[in-house]
Amino acid sequence: MTGEFTIEYVELPNGRTPAREFVDSLDDKAAARIDAFIDRLRIYGNRMQGKFVKKLTEDIFELRVKQFDRVFRVLFFYQPGMLVVITSGFQKKTEQTPPGEITRAEQLRKLWVKYRNRYTGSQKERESILKELDL
Repeated sequence: MTGEFTIEYVELPNGRTPAREFVDSLDDKAAARIDAFIDRLRIYGNRMQGKFVKKLTEDIFELRVKQFDRVFRVLFFYQPGMLVVITSGFQKKTEQTPPGEITRAEQLRKLWVKYRNRYTGSQKERESILKELDL
């Protein structure tokens, strides 16, 4: 199967998208660089070179983006049907990926797999989903 991957961002029940908010919080040049790498991920998907993508856990991968002396990571997972789902992002300041970031990405993956960004119910029910996953 050839073609491009679809990129989707995990959306929380309150409408927020953690990964997109992270990218949008950066200066224009850093955000543009990350968006360019996300676009490469859309084109190459799981064929992207190892220096740009690293497998962190069974399901979670990180997209490595460097801009001058700053290092950014965008965490994501693959889904059947050539889909890449982006969970979160952060600026890397240590050699190892912080375990809390990996845990957060895994929680966001669980949320997406269960709801696929389609939340129903009252505001109270949506808030309880966030509490349940500790997000």
